[in-house]
Order: sequence, then C-alpha cells, then structure tokens
Amino acid sequence: MRRLELVVVLNIALLAVPAAAAPDVCEEMPEPGRWEAAGTPDPGLDPMRITVHRGAANLAPEDTIPAFEYAIAYGMDMIEVDVQQTADGRYVVLHDYEVGDKTDGSGYIFTMTYQQATSLNAADNDRWRGGEYDPTPVPGLEEVLALASEHEVGINFDLKESVWNAAGVALLAREFPGVVERSIFQPYVPGRTEQILAVAPEATVMFNSQYEGTPPAALYALGAEYDWFGSSLPNFPPEAIVAIHDACDLVQPNVYQGDVTGTEAGDLAYARSIGADGAMVNNPQVAAEVLGRPVETSIRLEPDAGRACLVGHHDLGLPAKPLDVDGINLTSARGGCVPWSGGPVSFAGDGSALASSA
Repeated sequence: MRRLELVVVLNIALLAVPAAAAPDVCEEMPEPGRWEAAGTPDPGLDPMRITVHRGAANLAPEDTIPAFEYAIAYGMDMIEVDVQQTADGRYVVLHDYEVGDKTDGSGYIFTMTYQQATSLNAADNDRWRGGEYDPTPVPGLEEVLALASEHEVGINFDLKESVWNAAGVALLAREFPGVVERSIFQPYVPGRTEQILAVAPEATVMFNSQYEGTPPAALYALGAEYDWFGSSLPNFPPEAIVAIHDACDLVQPNVYQGDVTGTEAGDLAYARSIGADGAMVNNPQVAAEVLGRPVETSIRLEPDAGRACLVGHHDLGLPAKPLDVDGINLTSARGGCVPWSGGPVSFAGDGSALASSA
C-alpha cells in the first residue's frame, strides 16, 4: 500500500474511534440573528482565563522551566507548552522542530532521542546567549507536567508537527494530578482529537480558527466537536463569539500580536470588551495590570545565599522589578533575587504586583 493511502486509512480509522463518554448537552438557545449583527456583545467568563504563550518568554528563554515559573508567579491560569515528539517516542518542549535557531544543536527534533533533545541549551541564541539564563536546558514534558501539577495551573498543549502519538500526551498528562482537568489540548491535525478523547474523555480540546471571516454558522457547527476556539483576535468578531457561546463553547484569542489596537494591552482589553472568555498573552505582567489582578508579593530573605528575592504566587520569583535594598535601587534578576547582606528591602509595587517589604 502506498504511504498516502496508508495515511488516509489510518485517519479514517482514528475518526471512527468513539469518545469514551457522551458529549455534554448544550442548553443555550441559539440566536442566529445575532450571528449577523451581535448588538451588545456577549459577556465572557469573569475572571478571564489567561494563558501565557510559551511561558513568560520576555523574562526567560521561551518554553523553559524559568519562563513557565514566571508565568505562574503572576497567578496566570495556564501556560502554553509546545510539545514535540522525539525519535524514541518521548516528548520534549520546544517550539521549532528544526533546532538550529534557538539552541546549540542542529537538525530536526524528531530525529533525536529524548536524551539528546533535553541536552540542548535553549538559551544558546541571539536573545539569551551569554546572559544569566545561559545555559538553560530544553525540558522534557514530564518536568513541565510536574510543575503544573505542583502549582495547580493548566497547560495549553500545542501539539507540534512532530507529534504522531497525541494519545500518548494525554496519557502522560493523566499521571499528574489535576493537570488534564485544568488544561486545553490543541490537536490541529485530523484524528488527533479522537486519539486524545479515546484515552482521556475528560480532556478539553480547542479548534484553531485560521481564517478571518469564517462564517459564525460554521463555528457554531464546529462547537459540537470542540470546547474552546483560539487563534488570532481578528478571527473572532462579536458575531463569531455569540455563535460559539450559543454552542456552549468558549473563546481564547491570541492578543500578544496587537493585531487590532497595536498593543498587547489594548488587544486584551478589547477582547474582554467583546466577550472573549480568555486570552493568550506574551507578558503576564501586562495581563495582571490590564485585568486588575496584581499579584500579592513578599520578600524572601536568604542570608546564607547572600540574597533577597521578590516572590509572587506560589512563592515563585518575579524578575525585572525595582527593589530598594537598604537605600540602594536594584532590579530583581533570575528568580526575582538581588544581592543582600543585611538591612531593609522593599518593593513599592506597580500595576501588576502589590507592594511588600522585609
């Protein structure tokens, strides 16, 4: 059998796999007239569910443990994690399947073993090379799942090109308490949704709407198969959001590109105003400020290590914040820490984080 024919047969077989549980019954009364002119926008979830794109990638190398920790430190709901599959069938976290641009390696991730992939330095690139995060390893998916389980956050699983066993991702996630229930899977490829739901019927799946101007009626119809809708903010005008809500589903646009207003902050505020239930952001500190959700902070003194650290949610560090250390102004670095040998330490607070002192 030719390879194309085999792929078609496999996809048909996967599509025939029944979900292990019956779908929820939608009790919304559809309003097709509002799919043409929404009028007053629908209200979205309150509070909005915020996902941080590749972790806090402007504070640490993207898709690494420090970047994910900083997103969690701001009290965000989910971290977006790019999942790749290695040659030996395991999973690692890296956006590009060609590793040369962002690591110290070369070649394709799907030709590498798990050990080879997790030995790559994710900070060996023009953005981070030679700084305080160099080196930072490419994490295995298990490490990120453990982090999410420990700190009670969800994961937005972005299943990349190399993933041929989507069911394996869901099965692995189920080994970490609470993760699947708080998370969203982005299948992209036909057949992956069925793989995921066959082994984890409680999983939540997202449809990525790739085209601006998709008819709201089409989005409503897709609502029978999906739970969330995501992708660029212009793809979700108020009429599309109404149709998705009528299907008892939720909307999480990407706002980090500033497609509508020119800024991430502006697009997040706009998305909330037209009824979006969540948003994917690059900067958790921007989301915390725009949504009026500044994180409570404290200052942890570590005399033996000679440092003081500004920490937020789950006692995780907050970098790039101005601290007063016995009258000297310092900026918190990796882990939210600054050198300290005694004396008072204070943080005045800002729109994303509340004041604290020690």
